[in-house]
Amino acid sequence: MTILEGSSPANPATPEAIVALRAHPRFGAAMHASASGIVVLYQGSLLLNWLMDDRARLLFGYLALYLDLCRDPADPTSGLTPSRVKAYCAEFGLCSAGRATAMLSLMRFGGFLAPDPTVTDRRQRRLVVTERLVALLTQRWRLHFGAMAPLFPDGAAMLAAADDPALRAPLVRAMHERFAAGFRFVTHAPRLGLFGERAAGMLIVASLITCGEADDTMPPSRPVPISISALARRFAVSRTHVLKLVRDAARDGLIGRIGEGGDHILLQPRLAEAAQNFFATMFLFFADCAREALAEKGVRAA
Repeated sequence: MTILEGSSPANPATPEAIVALRAHPRFGAAMHASASGIVVLYQGSLLLNWLMDDRARLLFGYLALYLDLCRDPADPTSGLTPSRVKAYCAEFGLCSAGRATAMLSLMRFGGFLAPDPTVTDRRQRRLVVTERLVALLTQRWRLHFGAMAPLFPDGAAMLAAADDPALRAPLVRAMHERFAAGFRFVTHAPRLGLFGERAAGMLIVASLITCGEADDTMPPSRPVPISISALARRFAVSRTHVLKLVRDAARDGLIGRIGEGGDHILLQPRLAEAAQNFFATMFLFFADCAREALAEKGVRAA
């Protein structure tokens, strides 16, 4: 049985596949590399955190690239248009139409999107993805594929796919197909919903699970230090926001605050398991999409 046998577009990560991947002797190292890399790559602002939570901001970038790749030069209504973005955001529950419009404006201001130079009718407002956004998303793919490569026999081919412009379109189409079919990263980690629906929530989790000592487990089973102020500064959110998230997580039995003034936390087993399931699901999702993209282009994985 292969690691993805029995999967489907809506479920590329079966419970059996997740258990098998978590049992891999290098899974902890892959999880640590992916989580710590996410923290390092984070680029945020108070305004972005106000507009959207972590999940929506990430998906917004993928959605923009997908729509751009689908554009038909002969059809000015196709591709990345404000109306299509707002329709997708409503369909998938990412954000309101107003916030979608604000995000498009911010992405244009930041140089991630630009007006389509091939559209001459000013009434058409089609946009195109710039190399800056492509580079940012490619950097994230390279991070995750690099972390997970040792877990799969064909991991090297997957990592190469992340840098291959010829595989970009089939890779993004495969991701969109699974998401549209109902796949969600938190399906097997519902307890992370508390963090994923808060600004910088998943980044805080990633930061906490990677700050254990070298001889500890992954995620750490021993207490780890926490600074509310440092987390707030690092991820461009308020101290009150971080403190409420920590208190809510403690209330739900995901963490325990210990030490004088609660300056250390202990990750409870339910949070540790949820984090492991989340990263295993993500790795299996990327592996499934990369294999489909490679197969579409006739590239045989090693």
